[in-house]
Amino acid sequence: MPHLQVSIFPSHSRLPLSSEMWRLPLLLLRLGFPLITAALTNITIDDGNLDYFSWFEDPAISPAPLHPWAASSPGNRCDYCSAQPPATDIFNQTWHDGSNNSAGSLTFQGSAVYIYGIDLANPANVSFSFDGQPAGFHLYTGAEGFVFKSLFFSRSGLSSSGNHTVEWVLRTSKTNGTTALFDYAMITVDAATSSSNTPPGSTSSPSSKKSSNTGAIAGGVIGGLVGPDYREKPRSRNERTTSRHIEPFNNHAEPAESVATSSPQESKTYDVAWATPALSAPSLPATTAAIDVASASIQATDSASTVTTTTRERQLEARLAALEAQVLQAEPPPYIPSSREEADR
Repeated sequence: MPHLQVSIFPSHSRLPLSSEMWRLPLLLLRLGFPLITAALTNITIDDGNLDYFSWFEDPAISPAPLHPWAASSPGNRCDYCSAQPPATDIFNQTWHDGSNNSAGSLTFQGSAVYIYGIDLANPANVSFSFDGQPAGFHLYTGAEGFVFKSLFFSRSGLSSSGNHTVEWVLRTSKTNGTTALFDYAMITVDAATSSSNTPPGSTSSPSSKKSSNTGAIAGGVIGGLVGPDYREKPRSRNERTTSRHIEPFNNHAEPAESVATSSPQESKTYDVAWATPALSAPSLPATTAAIDVASASIQATDSASTVTTTTRERQLEARLAALEAQVLQAEPPPYIPSSREEADR
């Protein structure tokens, strides 16, 4: 009888990868590399940092204000300013106090910008423009005396390849308010760029919009698909199995890995096992009991194969015996002489 060869696919299949399977990890890897290098961070810029801020009066207005901007700090208080906020709640304890027709600008390079100030009762109407286009206004209508770290202007999703400019001008509001207090700005930039180009008077912090780990995922996909294939191919070329070879199928799920994401405000862990109940069971350690289970599985498969082979052999023997009986019982065919034998007679 010929040897029976049974192949049950193990966890690492030796089947060749199709072209579609090759394209997927390569595409993920190509998309992942830019994301790996694009770690984002926020830079906080004080109002006194003149590398970014410019403070002036609106040249289109005549006459110009007597005091366009007052740079205030605990050591340099503005005596003529009507607003006197407590410095302890202000970034770096410095701010710029502007009146009607005062103007300013912020020039930066990054993917997002946020400008903060101090709201006060009966303020001026602050009109903004971004890269030369109108971009809305900020007008506080509350009744509280001072509101710190109030967001005056924001813009995100910007191209970080070039400079951007935010401009503003103070206008008298409907309630005759003429004052606005600017505190600081925050821009989102590439961490590699900010580490070497951060000017004095600025601080950096991790951005809540962190780059994706697609590159790491792509590497894992390529390692999972390509690695086993290259490890198994040399064996498949040299193997010439003629005896029975049964490999048990490992249907036990591997322990699920946790994917963690973090931000400055919170830190969460997403466990794949909880999302997929089928993967939530922990894997058995490689102990003697696990080896006994695998051995029992092989023995059970061997027994089933032996029973199947014995049954087929018995069926073949029965059919051969029946054919032999038919041959013995059948009468020989009548003898018919050939034409040459007739001529010899």
